[in-house]
Amino acid sequence: MGKNFNGAHINGSPTITEAAGAKIDDCRNKIMKYDSNGDVVLAAAGTDIPLGIAIIEAGYNDFTGAESGKVEIGDDVDIQVKDIGYVLAGVAITKGQEVAAGANGLAAVAAAGNYVLGIALTSVKANEYCRIQITKYQKAPASE
Repeated sequence: MGKNFNGAHINGSPTITEAAGAKIDDCRNKIMKYDSNGDVVLAAAGTDIPLGIAIIEAGYNDFTGAESGKVEIGDDVDIQVKDIGYVLAGVAITKGQEVAAGANGLAAVAAAGNYVLGIALTSVKANEYCRIQITKYQKAPASE
């Protein structure tokens, strides 16, 4: 007998909440990944499989700005996993380029074989916010 899925709810939310696996000084608009325990940490390279982007309100919300975005181990981190969002660029990115994780969770241009987080919808310089369409996949490796 087959399974009946009538009435099954599918979560349409573009965000999820996960526990931090490490202390992060500022997670806001940075690329996150799962660690070996299933907690989230900053992605650090294009070879890291990206989960999504910590939203601008993630971490502490400090009115002085001194600790905004800070999380301790076990704190909740709100992460955008689909649709269009903003990621902090670590390098210059041109509209239309594939975006992957770079050092410290910052966005970088995807190289051959990298895990792509999305496609840049704006051109930016380092330390600017890049608007991206989240479309996760692995870029083809360089041909031999």
